[in-house]
Amino acid sequence: MWIQIIRRCVQASVFLLVIALAFLSLYAHYKAARVIDDEQLMAGLRGEATAKWIHPFISQLDDPQSFLDGNKGTVWSMKLFGVSLTDPLAAVETLSASKFVHWPLLISTLIPVVLTVLLGKVFCSWICPGYVLFELGGKLRKLLRFAEIQPAEIHFSKANKYIFLVVGLLIAAIMAAPFFALIYPPAVISRILHAWIFGIELTGMLLLLGVILAFEVFVSPRWWCQTMCPGGALYGVLGQARPLKVKLQKKACTGCLDCIPVCEAGINPITQSTSIECDNCGVCIQHCEPAALKFALEVPLISAKKEKETRSVSKKVKAAGLIFLLSLGATSNLFAHHVLGLPHYSYKENYPQRPTLEYPATTGPYDVLLTSYPGIPNPNEPANLAFYIKNRKTKEVFKEAVSIRVLQTSTFGENTTILPSTSALPFDNQHKLQCTFPVDGEYIVELTLVVEGREEVIPFLMIAGQPTATMSIILTTLLGIVILYVVVRAIQKKKARRQQQSLQLEVLN
Repeated sequence: MWIQIIRRCVQASVFLLVIALAFLSLYAHYKAARVIDDEQLMAGLRGEATAKWIHPFISQLDDPQSFLDGNKGTVWSMKLFGVSLTDPLAAVETLSASKFVHWPLLISTLIPVVLTVLLGKVFCSWICPGYVLFELGGKLRKLLRFAEIQPAEIHFSKANKYIFLVVGLLIAAIMAAPFFALIYPPAVISRILHAWIFGIELTGMLLLLGVILAFEVFVSPRWWCQTMCPGGALYGVLGQARPLKVKLQKKACTGCLDCIPVCEAGINPITQSTSIECDNCGVCIQHCEPAALKFALEVPLISAKKEKETRSVSKKVKAAGLIFLLSLGATSNLFAHHVLGLPHYSYKENYPQRPTLEYPATTGPYDVLLTSYPGIPNPNEPANLAFYIKNRKTKEVFKEAVSIRVLQTSTFGENTTILPSTSALPFDNQHKLQCTFPVDGEYIVELTLVVEGREEVIPFLMIAGQPTATMSIILTTLLGIVILYVVVRAIQKKKARRQQQSLQLEVLN
C-alpha cells in the first residue's frame, strides 16, 4: 500500500507543479507589462489575488527575472530551477518537424531518458496527468456496473501505439508542424491548466479528452494508454532493458490470479511483468496477498524466452528509424516550434500592449484583431478596446475611419444597444474606443468598415464580469436528473433480482 501512497503523492505533486508554473507565468506576464505594481491596472485581472501574493516573494530575490525564466513550462517541456526537462516525444517530434538537431533540446531529455532506461515507463504510471485521468475512467466503469449498465469490453492490439508513433512522426515531418503536441494527453492537460489560469477557453482540447475518456469508459478500458499512446510506446522502447522490474517469486505464488484484472497495463503480471508493456505502477504488488510479486533489480540480460519479443520490438524500432530518416528529406521545414507549449497571450508583433484578451477576424485582404484591456472587464469600469486592422499582404495599416457599436446579448428578445454606432479614426496603428459594460453578461462589439468599396460588419463576442451560465445550469440539472434516474433504476433492478432469487430459493425448498 505504501508504494501506491507514494505514487499518488507524486502524481498530485505533478499537478500542483504545473499549476504553480502556470501562475508564475501569469505573474511574469503582468510583471513584463509593468502592471503588477499598479493597483488600478491590476484590479479585476485574472489571478489578481495570486499574483499579488506571489509578488512579495519574487521581489525579494536577488534576480527575480532569472527565477521566472528558470521556472516555467509544462510536463511537455519545462524549466525547473534552471534545469531544462523535455519529454523525449516532444524532442523527437521537434527534430522530425524541423529537420534540425537542436542540441540544447536533446540535452534536456537526458534526465527523463536516463530515468526511463533505469526505471522503465515510470513517466506513464507515476508522472503523466493523462494516466491519472484515465485511471479515473476505470473507476467510472465500476460505477456503471454498479448502476446495472454493462460497458463494452473491446480490446485492441498493443502494437497500435508503435504504429501510431511512426505515423505521427511522419505527419510532423511532412507537415513541418507538431502533431503529437496537439493530441498527447499530458501536453493537452498542461495547456488546459494554463488556459484555465489565464482565462482562455480550450473547448477543442476538453472535447478531445472527453472523447478519449468516454471511449474508455463505455467501449474499451484503458484504450489510450495500452494501445494508442505514442509516448508510452517511446518510453517502452527506451526502458525495455530496465534493471528495476516487477518480479514473481514462484515459490510464494498461489495461483490466485488476483493481480491480472487490476493491471493498468493490461498484461499478466505473473508471466509478463518483465515485458516492454509493464509501467512499474506496482498495483499488482498491492493486490498480491501472498507477496509473490515484488520490485527487484536484475542485470538487464535478454533470455531465450524473451528473444521473440525482443526481435519484435527491434523491428518496430528499426521501422520507426527508417521512416524517420526518410522524413528528414521532406522539403518543408519548421523554422520555429514553441516546445514549452506556453501560448502567447498577447503582444502581436511590436504593438505595445498590456495584458489583454484577443479576438481575431478577417475580412477581404485585412486581418483584424480586437484587444480588450482588461481582458474580461468588470461591470461599470471603463474597458479600453483597440482594433488592429492590417493588410495581410502589404502589411499596411487600415487608415480609414471605422464605426463601432456595442450590444448586450439577450437569451430571449432583441439585443440591447449599450454604445450606439461611434466613428473612430486610426491612432498609432490602431482604432481605439473606451466602453463601459453595465452588468455581467455577454456583449457583441460590432466593427463596421468599408472594404473594397463595400461595407463589412464584423461582430466580436465579449464577456464582462462573471455572467450567469444559464446553459450550464440547465445541463447540470439535466445531468442530475439522469444520475437520479440511473440510481433509482439500479436500485429497482437489484431489488427485483433479490426478490427473484428469494422466490427461487422458496421453490427449491
